[in-house]
Amino acid sequence: MNVLGIIAEYNPFHNGHRYHLQESVKAVKSDYTVCVMSGNFTQRGEPVMADKWVRAAAAVDNGIDLVLELPFVFACNNAEYFAAGAVDILNRLGCVTHLSFGSEAGDLSALSAAAEYLSFETEELKRSIREFSDQGLSFPRARYEAVKKCMGESYSDVLRNANNILAVEYLKQLNLRGSRITPVTVKRYGTGYHDKDTFEDIASASAIRHKLGQAEDLEEVIRFVPNETYQVLQAIDMDVNISFNHFYKLLIYKILTSDPEQLGSIFSATEGLENRVRKAAAESADMDSLISAILSKRYTYTRIHRLLTHTLVGLDKDSFRSIWSQGANYARVLGFSRKGASLIKAVKKEERNTIPILTNINRELSKDSEEWKLLQYDITASDIYNLVAYGEIYGHSDYVRKPYKNFV
Repeated sequence: MNVLGIIAEYNPFHNGHRYHLQESVKAVKSDYTVCVMSGNFTQRGEPVMADKWVRAAAAVDNGIDLVLELPFVFACNNAEYFAAGAVDILNRLGCVTHLSFGSEAGDLSALSAAAEYLSFETEELKRSIREFSDQGLSFPRARYEAVKKCMGESYSDVLRNANNILAVEYLKQLNLRGSRITPVTVKRYGTGYHDKDTFEDIASASAIRHKLGQAEDLEEVIRFVPNETYQVLQAIDMDVNISFNHFYKLLIYKILTSDPEQLGSIFSATEGLENRVRKAAAESADMDSLISAILSKRYTYTRIHRLLTHTLVGLDKDSFRSIWSQGANYARVLGFSRKGASLIKAVKKEERNTIPILTNINRELSKDSEEWKLLQYDITASDIYNLVAYGEIYGHSDYVRKPYKNFV
């Protein structure tokens, strides 16, 4: 039995994602497909264009058999923790045989070489990263320069692009876990990860969201998404143009009513960054001006975005360390097909999984467990998102929503 694993945000599921899925299924000859998908905030710290249940429905309707949520504390984090949380779920589900990911390189050997080197960092590499960081470079740039210095451009070149960086992290996490999952890569087709341009019927998720931000309806993007995605998005009762700016007042309130110690305890607040945040909050007029006031050469736009989202949700250093050190994780089901349902049944019957599989959070976890602590961040992130996107919490709450089923 071949079970294909995919890690994605599907924000939204577009034609490029369909191409990746089709090519992956063909390469692996998979019997089942499992996707670990971000919840209501992305890896870059931004709110998603449609909530996790909507995006899970689109994924299932487009051919994914089982959609699992990547918990907020991993989903809204740097590439290393994002990859670690997702690979951990696929590995501990106990049935996944292959992991497929897109890459700009399209060359598994080059990606694997870089991953092997980064899996077991030498003292020379660590020292070089610190040296470049001390020069004011962001961590991704410092690591790139350090790898280039220590190993040469053949290793560092694959760390230039967003999908390559994640691909290397996935491979690194498979190495660190001694996983038996076989990696597969599909060369990214058409446009780049952040490109606003289009190529034939292919547009990046960023380009699609950009077009939606300028359009009055979904017609503007219909040729870039499968019909299944279009139908799901058309049926939802929310504005698909949600942006981080919609969360500005909630965030400012949170910052101004938190004392310096609380702000300093936030997971992404390091080196006194909380002081810049508090000062910027008092002087800003909107989210863009707030972020601009905090930005520097050392702290990238993405890093600031994640810091603000961690502040909004209240993810603190001590809680994350506890969750991480205890290896807390779970496979929370957001959607499934008939085949997905049979896969869950088989995994449970054969006791393959070493993490809990959650379909009803009201009765499946002990409130004294680390997994419950992990889950609370998912619930809080969803409540905040739902308040802004829908104007209320209860009707879309994680406590009342059920996994999407498509048994057609």
